[in-house]
Amino acid sequence: MAPVCPHCHTPLAELTTEEQERLQFRRWKEKVYRATKLSYLALTLLLVGAMWWWFHGPDGWVLPPPTGGIAMIVIGAAFYVVGRCWLIWLRLKRNRP
Repeated sequence: MAPVCPHCHTPLAELTTEEQERLQFRRWKEKVYRATKLSYLALTLLLVGAMWWWFHGPDGWVLPPPTGGIAMIVIGAAFYVVGRCWLIWLRLKRNRP
């Protein structure tokens, strides 16, 4: 552990063991929150890309699909996989505080 908290600059040597554990748990929860938000952003990109494709042509799902819509779907899918893998990794027993 670092000698000083990078967020609040509190010397960690002055913290009790219980306070250090709470600090580690709070950092872990912040990482879980960020990973969850990445998954939500990815799902939003997927939805917007699918809607773009649907409303692009007069008949719904037409081929060839719009480049922008497909790009959003691909980026959204990639972000979703990364976000979910990050969440799974964070929730492994060995990675919890």
